[in-house]
Amino acid sequence: MPYKADHALSLLTRAQQLGRMAHGYLISGPREAGLEAFAARVIGLISPAGHRDLDDWAQEGAVILRPQSKSRRISVGDDGSEVGTIRYLERMIHRTTAPGGYKIGVIVDAERMTPQAQNAFLKTLEEPPARTLLLLLSTHPEQLLTTILSRVIQIPLLPPAGVRHFDEHEEKLLAVLQQLSTRSGGNIGSALGLKTDFQAVLDEMYDEIKEEQEGEFEKEQDHYAQTTDGTWLKQREEEVTAQIEARYLQRRDAMMDLLLAWMGDVARQQVGANNLDLPQYRHATKKLAEQWQPEETSKRLRALRQLEQHLHTNVNEGLALEVAFIQAFGR
Repeated sequence: MPYKADHALSLLTRAQQLGRMAHGYLISGPREAGLEAFAARVIGLISPAGHRDLDDWAQEGAVILRPQSKSRRISVGDDGSEVGTIRYLERMIHRTTAPGGYKIGVIVDAERMTPQAQNAFLKTLEEPPARTLLLLLSTHPEQLLTTILSRVIQIPLLPPAGVRHFDEHEEKLLAVLQQLSTRSGGNIGSALGLKTDFQAVLDEMYDEIKEEQEGEFEKEQDHYAQTTDGTWLKQREEEVTAQIEARYLQRRDAMMDLLLAWMGDVARQQVGANNLDLPQYRHATKKLAEQWQPEETSKRLRALRQLEQHLHTNVNEGLALEVAFIQAFGR
């Protein structure tokens, strides 16, 4: 569940006071959530300098890694002398210490690490020096290896109210949801039409992820075909397939979160709540709040939450969507 920045920081403050700060955190969310500013505040919990900017922390000994090349990728590097590489981060982490005695490393746009860089970074995550804090910042955490995700504590952040921006696929879903108040609801045909529109957004999203990942794999094949054996290429092909699936599932979860936020705003408007997840769409959700009875809205929300749970199991996606959308919108 995404947190507001102040609430997330209060939880980390409590952990720090109890001596339970982890050594690795993944701070994720849209750009508008202010990931870098939040990371600077987290560092302030363990270091007395109190800076609110990562560049200032870099002057105090924190190692800040950003994509450097034209392709905006973070590579492994060779001997640690190349700035912006994982080897450079590893070397500097062992050599520098920030005020307060901590070794601090921050990777901005962590999803831009190549698979090889991510695998190399795993060693640092698994065996960090004493008193080390590693922060990964990412707007697309689904692009990180599952082995990295399993070794950090994830802190998904919400943007401030009213400033959230949506990507192309989210905009398409929101356009579909805005039509809910004008669709001829309450019948199976309307529910299946809505399901078809939702599935189309998911399919387009999957195709885009697949094209991007396979395109990068083709470049790797051209580069390494003459220097490695077929075993490596086969292993990378399997990794790419797994990455495509992992990225898709993460993005699908985000789309479900958006759908539930929309329906949650309908319920909130029915009880007169002012704090909405999607305030810029308050007029559209208000129309639905006026059309539906609160009991209806509650049933629709339960059906969608059950769908969210089912999608985390080995269920047929299309069938699960069809059943849930009929339950939520076909009556």
